[in-house]
Amino acid sequence: MDVEELRQNLRHSVNLLGALNLTRAAKWAGEALVGLREPTEEVETSVKHKQIHNFETLPHRESDCMMLARGQFNSKEFSRCAYSLRKCQSPQAVFMRLHSTYIDGDRKREEESQGILGANDSKVTNANAPHVLKELSSLLESPQYSDDPFLLYLYGALLLKQKSTELATETLIKSIKLYPFNWSSWSELITSITGLDEAQLILHDLEVHFAHDFSALTMVRIGKIVIYQELFQHFEQLFKDLQGLLELFPNFAFIKTQSALVSYHALEYQQAENTFDSVLQQDPYCLDDMDTYSNILYVMDKKSKLSYLAQLANEVDKFRPETCCIIANYYSLKCEHEKAIMYYRRALALNRNCLAAWTLMGHEFVECKNSHAAIESYRRAIDTNPKDFKAWYGLGQAYEVLDMHLYSLYYYQQASIIKPHDRRIWIALGQCFDKLKKVEDSIMAYKRALSLSEYIDLSIVYKLALLYQTLGQEAEVYANMRTIYVEEVNTEHHSDETAKARIWLARHEMKQGNYSEAYSYAVDLTYGTSQEIEDARAITRAARNKMNN
Repeated sequence: MDVEELRQNLRHSVNLLGALNLTRAAKWAGEALVGLREPTEEVETSVKHKQIHNFETLPHRESDCMMLARGQFNSKEFSRCAYSLRKCQSPQAVFMRLHSTYIDGDRKREEESQGILGANDSKVTNANAPHVLKELSSLLESPQYSDDPFLLYLYGALLLKQKSTELATETLIKSIKLYPFNWSSWSELITSITGLDEAQLILHDLEVHFAHDFSALTMVRIGKIVIYQELFQHFEQLFKDLQGLLELFPNFAFIKTQSALVSYHALEYQQAENTFDSVLQQDPYCLDDMDTYSNILYVMDKKSKLSYLAQLANEVDKFRPETCCIIANYYSLKCEHEKAIMYYRRALALNRNCLAAWTLMGHEFVECKNSHAAIESYRRAIDTNPKDFKAWYGLGQAYEVLDMHLYSLYYYQQASIIKPHDRRIWIALGQCFDKLKKVEDSIMAYKRALSLSEYIDLSIVYKLALLYQTLGQEAEVYANMRTIYVEEVNTEHHSDETAKARIWLARHEMKQGNYSEAYSYAVDLTYGTSQEIEDARAITRAARNKMNN
């Protein structure tokens, strides 16, 4: 019965959201509805969903105006849509009017901005936004409109764009409590959440509020998965929750994609690739999040598979931002960075808020040695989503290239706050502290990186040894050099670090008078630079002479 109630609510939300021109939310609800598991038998249910915005009760004249406005909206005549609804007073008509007004302002802003990273790109704003925000603020004080979930959603979304994050979060939570099936509200709420503690408080509040409502609680469960995924969490309970949702929605590509993204953030690329393959087999025309799939193929250096994905996406819809990002990734893998940048620009022309395009375009500018353009791209990515650790990390790298290490340090620290279990960030912090002569901080960062490694990274151990040498802590230097030697013996793997460690240990033992130990370190050194090999031979001869005397 609970599942049938959920089915009823999703079915109702598809119709309602579509009628209000919230097309993305309606599409999401439709995919959830079709992806829900089939009933084991025909169930007659009398479940009543909440009657929100019953269009049948509207006066005929207002209903007629809304039907006209809906057609105008679908024809992208946003100004006409708003004008047709100017005399309508129902909450749903007011929402459609203000929503159309805002979108029309966005359209005009795009026309005036003169392209991505153009002269006026960052200066031009949505001229309609302040008027819409002011009217919404006034309307929501009125009893007729104060509890309308869609007006609250629009108000929250606009507040978020104005950087009034705290009030936006409160407003969006209120909207969700009134109507939890509008995924657009969830998307904006997820964007507004900045940290794990805040996320846990919000989720607990919603779980308590919907404690006896299976359908709404299911929406909270889905929201929780996405929130934790975006905060780069990958604990055991998250995988259990994902499995439970996959059993409830076996054919919902969105849930499978979230599972793939969790694996991707956990650096489990093979698992993520397999999940995306499953999504494509189930829905070969699905492009949602396929740009992330292309990132995985890029990291795994699967050029032929990435080429196939780019061709497939281009055939499905060449004017989707995801398609442009996939093609850009393909060119990037071929080291054709200028072409990659061109396609990232196309993605951003189609959707200015395409986070992946801003971040990846920054990477391409770094490859082209254009640090200033890279910095601007990364800044735009952070404006779009402050939780994007790759953009913070990219800013750190860009400023490091410019030898501005204090700036670099700040951005690496921000990246480490967002993703504290990523060893790459801690290695970058260690290098940055080292360049700023903050030796003890550098040591702490490198130790943190080692603790997060699945294996002993000898390059980090060697850097630690050098840092301890700077501090004059001979015992710590010896311990780290010895670790490198033992790891070499155990793995039979030779590197620059193992050669240098052998030379240091041999010299150290010579100073201590342990000539047999010095001999054993130096005698087997047949690799490394010509100078290191010559030094090893000299130590071997000296140690042998001392032992023979």
